[in-house]
Amino acid sequence: MKNVASIYFKVITISVVLLLSSFKTLQEVYPEQIDWDTHFKAQPDEHSAFAAETATTWHYSYNATVRNNHLHIDFKFSAGVVPEKSWVKPERISNKKVSRQLLNHEQGHVYINFLLLKEGDIQIRNQKYTPSNYKRLIQATANKVSDYYNRMQNRYDNETKHGSDLEAQSRWDDLIRSEMNKYEK
Repeated sequence: MKNVASIYFKVITISVVLLLSSFKTLQEVYPEQIDWDTHFKAQPDEHSAFAAETATTWHYSYNATVRNNHLHIDFKFSAGVVPEKSWVKPERISNKKVSRQLLNHEQGHVYINFLLLKEGDIQIRNQKYTPSNYKRLIQATANKVSDYYNRMQNRYDNETKHGSDLEAQSRWDDLIRSEMNKYEK
């Protein structure tokens, strides 16, 4: 039985979408370094007060087989930026310094999504499953991990004032870097 789920993150909101498409694998993508030209292809939301929005996705799927009451699960995890849903308002970028600061803030969203990918992989893959509970536990764990990182995305924006509070941004840069270092091999 094959199950596929993806979670799209926007800077403020999250929506769960089932996808049957493929994304690049972790080894090919992460940590992805974004730039304005490649990763921000959508038309800006003119009603938004913000200068940019980075949409990211987290995708997991699994194939489970049960033979003689023995469960075997193959997992796949991927994540990335969704350029067709990410946007920037170029008129809000007054110079190279502002551009670097805003891009750094948006990069933070990508890094938090990377943390979701890594932690989701660890928590889902390393859980004890039985033939009768694996579907429920996988979904519950995925929801728990994605909710945690969605709240982190929102705290990141709120505390940094969407990147305009440079002191708070610096603290978050350090925190994110520290969290990412936990997953280095």
